[in-house]
Amino acid sequence: MRIFLFLALAAVFGACTANTGADDSSSVTDSSETAEETCSPNATDPSQYVIVGFWNNDPTCSGEPMITNAFPVSASAGCYCWPGNSGENSADTFSCDPSNNSFTYTQYNTLTCGVGDDTPTAKTSYTDRCEQDIPGNLYSKIVDYGACGS
Repeated sequence: MRIFLFLALAAVFGACTANTGADDSSSVTDSSETAEETCSPNATDPSQYVIVGFWNNDPTCSGEPMITNAFPVSASAGCYCWPGNSGENSADTFSCDPSNNSFTYTQYNTLTCGVGDDTPTAKTSYTDRCEQDIPGNLYSKIVDYGACGS
């Protein structure tokens, strides 16, 4: 199980964004396309993205993270997607809360931020504490909060 999770997570975080606007003919609709074909990578520029680190089986989030993901900080950023454990993940409704040292987003099990997926999950990561993620042996913590300011 641990090897499967590690391999799945290794494929999870090839971060990418997708424009899923209703009037955009390039939106993600063809299920035969791979995430790499439908999403373009996010840069990990901390001035534009919150960088969240992920640790496997480490509730202290110590040392270097197993992998990181760069999330846009603007609530109007649109749909952000990346290949994941289930094959597809996306997120929207990003928000920073400097008074709480946190960053919150809503994650979906599709590349299209809820289109065809009615199981959104609100997730919050913090700069000052490690949080258990999904699946339960995955832990997250913000490693660069620069884009949120303070």
